[in-house]
Amino acid sequence: MSKISSLLIKGAVSGTAVAMLAGCQMLDSASGGHASIVSASEGQLVVGERTRGELTTKSPLNVKDGSRYQTYSLSLQEGDLIEIEVDGSVEGVVSLYDDQDELLVSASPLRFRADEAGDYAVVISGASSDSYGPFNIRSSSIELNDTGELAVPGTTTGWLQMEPRTYTLSVETAGAYQIDMVSDDFDTMLMLDGPNGYHNENDDGGMDYNASLGDMLQPGEYTLTATSYEESAGLYTIEISSLNIEFTDTDTLDVNAEITGWMRSGPDSYSLTIEEEGVYQIDMQSSSLDSVLAVEGPDGFYAEDDDGGENYNSRLTETLKPGVYQVTASSYEENGGIYSLSVHRN
Repeated sequence: MSKISSLLIKGAVSGTAVAMLAGCQMLDSASGGHASIVSASEGQLVVGERTRGELTTKSPLNVKDGSRYQTYSLSLQEGDLIEIEVDGSVEGVVSLYDDQDELLVSASPLRFRADEAGDYAVVISGASSDSYGPFNIRSSSIELNDTGELAVPGTTTGWLQMEPRTYTLSVETAGAYQIDMVSDDFDTMLMLDGPNGYHNENDDGGMDYNASLGDMLQPGEYTLTATSYEESAGLYTIEISSLNIEFTDTDTLDVNAEITGWMRSGPDSYSLTIEEEGVYQIDMQSSSLDSVLAVEGPDGFYAEDDDGGENYNSRLTETLKPGVYQVTASSYEENGGIYSLSVHRN
């Protein structure tokens, strides 16, 4: 849940952005009147064109922290989706204001979709009072291929504007499928609903806390809901692929072996026979469910784990005596999905 998002901020602004706005207002007041940040901008940006600038001791002063800033006007049409990045020797922050001096987003890189046509102000601010030097502003339009229909295999790039986005997914062949939702702007979440009351969801099953669903799907029409954990805005990509997986038809675990299972509606249990006393590691991994692992054995032995492995997967490392143990694989949210189990002696 720690991913930095380009959340649209309404009313309450903070940090660098507040300081920049405060600096502008004080300078305007000193001159005897108030001009909006847009109208007071000294330069102009055109999407798709590179613009050069420099923060110097002659640049406007942010009276809150002593940093310098430069403002540029930017005209956008309704629905324009843009990305703005700054590079160069200066460590800078990019902020976007509307013509009412309201901060819309502050990020690096900055991504924004205009809900209405108008003039905006792009403010390049130094990260500190020692941030000086030349910089380049690179701006570009972001192209989406979001039709609301998902194909297997396929990749869709979309924009989330606070509200969840829903898609129709048609599955023609029964099998194992994986759905990934990746974003640099917010913490992704996926929910999948389908025939016969099917439901599955995921928040952090993928890399870098992105959402990932892997499950066996039957033919039919599904609804995929893409959203964010913090109700944020930003750019995302959804990728769907079929998985070439051979499930292990067994209820027995062997030492130094791995099996692949598919949890349908409840926990799966396996028998594990330990021949020699020693330290054993048991792992349960999954990208579609929050794994929970439990082991019961002779003389009242019991051990359980939820997040002891990598990426919140389950891992138990225990000293086991000879005997027969019961290994139970389950899900924290009580949902189904594909998982793997392995046992190794350390």
